[in-house]
Amino acid sequence: MVTMAMEEGQGIKIGELVKRTGVTRATVHHYVKEGLLPEPIKTSRNMALYHPECVDRVLLIKGLQEHSRRSLAEVKTLLQNAPEHKGVLRLQNQLEVEASRLRNSPLNPDRSSDFLSVAALAKRTEFTVEDIEEFHSLGLITGKLRRGKPVFGPTDIAVADALAALADVGFDKEHGFKAEQAVIYLEAMRDLLHREVSIFLGQDRPADDPEELLALAEQGIERVTSLMLTLRRKLIREFIDAGPLMLQHDDD
Repeated sequence: MVTMAMEEGQGIKIGELVKRTGVTRATVHHYVKEGLLPEPIKTSRNMALYHPECVDRVLLIKGLQEHSRRSLAEVKTLLQNAPEHKGVLRLQNQLEVEASRLRNSPLNPDRSSDFLSVAALAKRTEFTVEDIEEFHSLGLITGKLRRGKPVFGPTDIAVADALAALADVGFDKEHGFKAEQAVIYLEAMRDLLHREVSIFLGQDRPADDPEELLALAEQGIERVTSLMLTLRRKLIREFIDAGPLMLQHDDD
């Protein structure tokens, strides 16, 4: 059972606790029943006061369930290991780090809540609406339907920005470059991804914790991306250095 020492006049009413945490009264009562919050101190027949630190405690419980997908039983165990308020604050900091990591994870396709319509994406990139629709049909960008119309999230916006950057330096229709030619990158990356996943899942490892596997995958993605860029620059340099010989070989 959770206990917290509270000085006279220090407590807050359940209405204030609900207001500051965004949970319902029923949720507060449920947390008390499950031993996640201390019993309020009754000051009269119809009034009880909660310890002010219950605010941080409720926010932590709420965050652990929403962001870390932990059950109430798991949350209770964590709180039992951090009974003091400093322990609760430490867990809050850890939760914020986890939430930030998830938001910025390369495995999270919707790292931002910002989505753009076809028209908005066209305006942003200075492509025509028809260009954006062509990118979509080719699979270079993939939208989500909202109210029956496609919208594009951060990853797709980044792809469109990259295509716009290429167009800015002359890789555009006026110079004979077509959007369909960019599909070679999509196909090559898709094939590479399938091979990577096969290798990653084919490793003999003891049963891993799902969160540890996620962290390992994220770290691998970041480092493999750097490796890919470095290898590409290396191959380009070798191709340039061997230019005349390479062209002569192609003619043969």
